[in-house]
Amino acid sequence: MRIFRDEEKLSPEYVPKALPHRESELKLLKTFFSGVVSGTSRISTRVIITGSVGTGKSALVKLFGREAREDARKRGVDLRFLYVNCRISKTIFTILTRIIEQLRARIPMRGYSYEELLHKILNYFEAKNIYGILALDEVDALLGREEKNALYFFSRIGEEREKVPRISVILITRNPEMFDVLDESTRSTLLGNIIHLDEYNSDQLYDIVKFRADEALIPGVLMESSLRLIADLAGERGDARYALDILWRAGKYAEAEGFPRITPEHVRKASASIYPAIRREHLEYLGDHERLILLALSRALKEGQAYITANDLHQHYRMICEEYSTQPRAYTRFWEYLQRLDDLGIIRINVKSEGIKGRRSYISLPGMPVSILRRELELILEKGKGP
Repeated sequence: MRIFRDEEKLSPEYVPKALPHRESELKLLKTFFSGVVSGTSRISTRVIITGSVGTGKSALVKLFGREAREDARKRGVDLRFLYVNCRISKTIFTILTRIIEQLRARIPMRGYSYEELLHKILNYFEAKNIYGILALDEVDALLGREEKNALYFFSRIGEEREKVPRISVILITRNPEMFDVLDESTRSTLLGNIIHLDEYNSDQLYDIVKFRADEALIPGVLMESSLRLIADLAGERGDARYALDILWRAGKYAEAEGFPRITPEHVRKASASIYPAIRREHLEYLGDHERLILLALSRALKEGQAYITANDLHQHYRMICEEYSTQPRAYTRFWEYLQRLDDLGIIRINVKSEGIKGRRSYISLPGMPVSILRRELELILEKGKGP
């Protein structure tokens, strides 16, 4: 069964045509660089983008670069967007080399200092009457290296000449504290325009995954319950990259098993393959009733089911207790067990408001496929029965 229409649309390198819930940050970037895009700026613009893993920093900047270049073209301005990852290009010289490669400029690179190379690049910009926005991703990789003045060098790149500044800079980092170690002159140069990207919540991740699924998957293959489960799993980290990785892996599991749709079980398998949250030794240390509750949960969650209410789970738990000749605990004690399992990260309790019905607790199993959990628990419980 085919699941994917274009799986490349889920890769970390792909930049979509829009970024849900980053519209205001994109608008702010465009405001900062409006003079550069129109070719009227008389200063070199410098912006810092911060945010944790999976908040869309790189995608935001790349989308901005694409749209800025198109906007500039419509105004008759030749604007180049230059992107360099500093984890890969770790020195001033290799960054300048990457700039020359992206410009496709015939600039000899051997035998020159990086100051001389920079001036050759600036000569090229002036001769061709072009402007540039240089985005340095993971710029914290430049700290601690021999070229300790790298950040100062690139922060001042637009001030090398008294003529119209040709290059503006975007610095991208997940660690805003990195700027505390810089000298005062470099820090004052950089800390003017900062855009911080907050972590996504589960509702925002739901929109993001749905948007990308519409691009990458065959229509109708992603179950609504699977979509919601992915959003909730990734929502604990606020990480869109993790959410899209789960979606891709879950789609691969569905294809490999010949399923026509991505079920919550495929999502659980995908999540466990990335960050295995439950191991057998964790189950060994649980009490009998906690294991019985988990066994009830693993049996209650069918292929197409991502959640079960606490009340329904309690009924399943009572039946499991009867099967194993154990006196079930009252609901109050049962709820205490649920809270401990949630604290351990084995289950998740989501309390949702349902209008006039009030609030209801839904239980999910994020860290292990139910088939594996069920098998492990049955082995442990059978062993505990003894001869």
